[in-house]
Amino acid sequence: TYYWRVDEVNGTPDKTVFKGDVWRFTAEPYSIEIPGATVAVTASSASNEFSTPEKTIDGSGLDPNTGAHSINPETMWFTASVDLDPWIQYEFDDVQKLDMMKVWNSNGSAESAIGWGVKDVVIQYSVDGEAWNALEPTQFGRAPGLPTYNQYDEITLDGLAAKYVRLDIQSNWGGILMSYGLSEVKFFMIPAQARTPQPASGAADILPDSILTWRAGREAAQHTVYISSDMNAVAEGSASSVTSMTNNVELSSLSLELGETYYWRVDEVNQAEAVSMWAGPVWSFSTVAALTVDDFESYNNFSPDRPFQTWLDGFGYSSDEFFPVGYPGNATGAGIGHDIWSLSSPHYDGDIMETSSTIAGSGQSMPFYYTNSGGVASQTERTFVIAQDWTVGGAKTLAIAFRGQAGNTGTLYAKINNTKVTYPHDAGDMVRGTWQAWNIDLSSMDVQNVTKLVFGVEGSGASGMILFDDIELYPLVPSDGVSGLVAYWPFDTDFTNVEGTADYDGTPSGTAEISADDVKVGAGALKIDDNTSSANHVVVTGNFVGGVPVVRTVVGWYKYKDISGDGSDARNFIWETQPTYSLSFGIRDGSEGKFSEWYHDTQGGVFFGDGPVVDDGLWHHVVMVWNSVLGHVKYYHDGQLVETAPMDTDNNPTLNQAGFNIGTNRAADGGRNWDGYLDEIAIFSVELTEEQILGLYEQSGTINPLNVLE
Repeated sequence: TYYWRVDEVNGTPDKTVFKGDVWRFTAEPYSIEIPGATVAVTASSASNEFSTPEKTIDGSGLDPNTGAHSINPETMWFTASVDLDPWIQYEFDDVQKLDMMKVWNSNGSAESAIGWGVKDVVIQYSVDGEAWNALEPTQFGRAPGLPTYNQYDEITLDGLAAKYVRLDIQSNWGGILMSYGLSEVKFFMIPAQARTPQPASGAADILPDSILTWRAGREAAQHTVYISSDMNAVAEGSASSVTSMTNNVELSSLSLELGETYYWRVDEVNQAEAVSMWAGPVWSFSTVAALTVDDFESYNNFSPDRPFQTWLDGFGYSSDEFFPVGYPGNATGAGIGHDIWSLSSPHYDGDIMETSSTIAGSGQSMPFYYTNSGGVASQTERTFVIAQDWTVGGAKTLAIAFRGQAGNTGTLYAKINNTKVTYPHDAGDMVRGTWQAWNIDLSSMDVQNVTKLVFGVEGSGASGMILFDDIELYPLVPSDGVSGLVAYWPFDTDFTNVEGTADYDGTPSGTAEISADDVKVGAGALKIDDNTSSANHVVVTGNFVGGVPVVRTVVGWYKYKDISGDGSDARNFIWETQPTYSLSFGIRDGSEGKFSEWYHDTQGGVFFGDGPVVDDGLWHHVVMVWNSVLGHVKYYHDGQLVETAPMDTDNNPTLNQAGFNIGTNRAADGGRNWDGYLDEIAIFSVELTEEQILGLYEQSGTINPLNVLE
């Protein structure tokens, strides 16, 4: 045990000494006990089900304070009454550098009379269980058969390397019966292997530029470190390796990828030792899926953590104790954060950061207000004091979470250093009141030394407010648009298809209108009042089924309501392809009320399935999957798989569909109109996973058809 103290001394001129407290620590012993729980034991025989060989390593009967062993036979190992070739063998979880073993002999109450205790023994050891070496013959001391027995035998092993130790018993102290016993055996090892990894084995979310450390093995002169995503290659020692003269390795030198699981092993090497290399165990860690540029969680109302002191805007900030020199503003119409100082502000005396609207798992987002004038774009800029390398971990995508609001105008852009990137997707995303992901492809940019990130909105007279949340780096390169998304009708302001194919814009008829009366997501929803006398729906032209093989997923929110209170059709369709119902979903009258019903037809016939009763006045989510590649049609309701219908992989829906009717059936003659509200209808050319479908249902505020595939 060592004691230590730190005295703190002032500088010139007084050099006052502040005496520290006395602390202490205890150095680890020369050798460490191998836990019995990590040792496997077998023997030539056992006398009964209680006195098994495991009793020699489980500590039963051994007083941890005095080291005395009890006389209870059920805390010891005994062989069968006649054992012609008695032995007991111990196996460690890996090759160990053994210092010694302690042996408590058989200590039953009749030991002094019978003498089961082992007398002469040959101790053998092996690293592989095949080639064995033996120590000089050994004799164990005789136990007295008393509960005070603590005079164990200590066998010196001198640092030999072994995974197996076997005691070949030659005789017992009685010399009459051919039965033998032991009370307890403990092994002590010299820690020659690397141990105590940091991060701990199995750790997740490790940065790819972290430092791996470990507690070095005794007498190690250098360390060979194997690391790979292939566990077997690491275990076999065939993975690439680096040599370190210290007990750490910087991962930044190894070019690890984001979102991967890696395995590593440290072999301790000293050519001057009898055993020159001690292979370590295989450990693992997983790198983070993404690197965070800014998650906006650290900002608050107080200096030096106000968001506009980091994200500079047009208003600037005053000098204070943290910023001796204030910032006058960037001469644009940008304002970062809510106005909490003006009495007329709805956020007066509240929070600068937005806390009510965030992406899933986030605590706050950053408001960006903008008002353009004089032809000057509004923008906010963050400067990184220490330049950032955005290629670490194989990063290729900058993902920006943002949310618009109704009334926003202008065009969003970003600048990375001096490279400007204009938002490439639908301009209507600026007014969409849902969280969206803007993925910027970095693969062709020089982003190894990023010192500046800018967000701005350009456009004469543009104004509004955008919320920004997590800015992260991912390894995937974004595709043009949203891969797999064929069409998407959010019904926030009109009937257009957000994905940008004008052919898929909707045309309303009858009572179909965009309404803010009852909305599931965003600023609006499709409202249809089934008056039972006219055709009320939205028609979209175009072949949504496509060619063979067919893979389609259709999703949407619906809420049934007899808006006018004049009754509804017996069947109310949410969507159906035309001229045939290759993909169709609706509800119909039943004995317990309106229930959901889905349809599909193939070259082999027409099929339909029933779902739950849905006339509860609530919003429900529906998904239909058609996959003729895998041979199934699936129906999900409120995030859960309700039914799967098998089909032949060569069985495809009627091709060359002319269009897609929303709010009515294929005939569109007014006989089967929808009654209520529809929202967020989309078609994909891929099968969504169960996790993606559940995300659309449970996290509709952050996950939508534009980002569900990302």
